[in-house]
Amino acid sequence: MAKQRSQEKPKKKRRIPLLLKLGFVLLFILAAAFAVFFFYMRRQTNPSRIANEYVSVFMSKDVSALFDIMGFERDTFTTPETLSASLEERQKYSTITSYGMVEYAPDDPDNMRQYSIQYWDNSRGNPYTQTLVLKNTEPKLYYLFDNWQIDNSEFLARNCSLTVPAGAEVTVDDIALTSDMADSDNLDTITYRLGNLFAGTHAIVVHMEGFDEFNTNIPLTGGDYSNQALYTVTTSMLRITSETENTLKKEVEELLPALYSHALAGDSFDELSQEFTIEESARNGLGQAYQTLITNNIDSPTHLTEVEFDSFSSTLASAYAEDHCYAVKVTTETRYTAGSSVVKEGQTTPQSRSTAGNSLFTTTFHYRDGVWSIYSSTAFDACIYYMRY
Repeated sequence: MAKQRSQEKPKKKRRIPLLLKLGFVLLFILAAAFAVFFFYMRRQTNPSRIANEYVSVFMSKDVSALFDIMGFERDTFTTPETLSASLEERQKYSTITSYGMVEYAPDDPDNMRQYSIQYWDNSRGNPYTQTLVLKNTEPKLYYLFDNWQIDNSEFLARNCSLTVPAGAEVTVDDIALTSDMADSDNLDTITYRLGNLFAGTHAIVVHMEGFDEFNTNIPLTGGDYSNQALYTVTTSMLRITSETENTLKKEVEELLPALYSHALAGDSFDELSQEFTIEESARNGLGQAYQTLITNNIDSPTHLTEVEFDSFSSTLASAYAEDHCYAVKVTTETRYTAGSSVVKEGQTTPQSRSTAGNSLFTTTFHYRDGVWSIYSSTAFDACIYYMRY
């Protein structure tokens, strides 16, 4: 019996399947990796570490890295180069050689941290002080970790726009504005949406054919400009070129003698208008005024017989918007000698009279599609003075 028991085979131990073993190993590795990742991310998302990394990059003068760490987006006017120009203007960035950073007392809300940073140049004079603000934003990183972001609002003028006269060519900081930036066009003006600009001084140049170039510099601070135009350039701020000014003066000083020469000869308005560029919408009104001037002062019993213009003196006012185009008024003073034929009451024989006089006329020009044209002139509405008795 005992011998029979000794001959029984020992039972085999149950082995853990290889795949199960591999599963336990993989699970262990994943748990270890997650623990490493968790502690790494906790360190990476610590606001103090982010503040120290920011100031380290700031002091390295690597503006491209600074641009990225501050969360700026590359756009037309926001690039590492324009950030560098902003820092240089506002903080003399290139001269900064040292700094000191202190975290404010931890009485901020849970979603905010603030640090006071002072920067100095080699002279240690006139330090630049910055309050670095970090905000804990949503969503969380990987659904687990705080997402601390640097508040860059002090650096950006957001949602900027610029309004200029229609037809003008515009540059901001030497960048030409294009039609795809145009937000509205109401025939008289165009509003351009510029997006974000860095705080600092920005150069605006407006150019329009026939007008002097308009230049201005606009200082901007950080903030939201959604509800106000960054700047508005009006037509009255543009001055026509001296060449155009002389052309318009000459036009008026040729119009006045021609007006009276044709009127005295009894010519039609069409003959007069062939010598000048007349605004089409004003043609009928000027023609009627011309005919009235002839009826009242040339065809009447006592009438003007001749006029010799001795001198002219013209000045121009600022341009302005009118009838969806640009307009300018030319005021002209003229001295002349006028001859008239006077028929006195009860007499049939006319008597000649001569007198020297001076008159002031205002002529309005319209500028449309690159052409200046006569829109109105008081020379058609009021005859020069001559002897009527």
